[in-house]
Amino acid sequence: MDRKYLALNSALLFWLLALVAWCSGALFLTWLFAAVSLLSFGISLLLNQVKIMFKKSKTPEAGKPELILPPVPVIEKEPTATEKHGTTVIASDVRFEGNIVSGGHVYVHGTLIGNIDSKESLIKIMRGGQVEGNITCRELIVDGKVLGQCSSDVIEICENGQVTGTLAYRTLAVKKGGLFSGQAEVLPAVAEKTNVVGLMKESAPDPLDLVPLQKL
Repeated sequence: MDRKYLALNSALLFWLLALVAWCSGALFLTWLFAAVSLLSFGISLLLNQVKIMFKKSKTPEAGKPELILPPVPVIEKEPTATEKHGTTVIASDVRFEGNIVSGGHVYVHGTLIGNIDSKESLIKIMRGGQVEGNITCRELIVDGKVLGQCSSDVIEICENGQVTGTLAYRTLAVKKGGLFSGQAEVLPAVAEKTNVVGLMKESAPDPLDLVPLQKL
């Protein structure tokens, strides 16, 4: 039982006992219980008045300064080159017709009818992917099928890769199981920079520029 209702409940209890004593014919007990009931009721009222006065005396402190924290500065992270350009992905259940020009990496899982131009990035034709068009990039990895002209510094044909067309490269790697049919051209070596003005390192003579067709 809550303490704040103890006096009121006691008053009701003694008043009930007074009624029982009145019905029983005990006048002395009736007056006794009635007096105790009135006393308990008076105490309950007095306690309520004291609580109300006590609450009124509790006033909020005036003039107390509030603590305001300064805003925390947000430091923006400089995005990387890959984050700036993003990555292009052709999903396995997508057939895309059109040309793609991207500054980031390109991954082809589905079918692409068109050219891909990503000179400074990686293009990877995933297993099950297919491209019908020309490809220009820094590094090309083929694990699917490509029909067209491919120009890249590094070209790698994986176990499931099939390339039909023309390759222009500086480094070529064909893994066991990979197939290539067409012409291959070796790009000229990049001239190395030197510290002496007007002096350039001589590059080695170009190897065979043209590779005849290979029958599958």
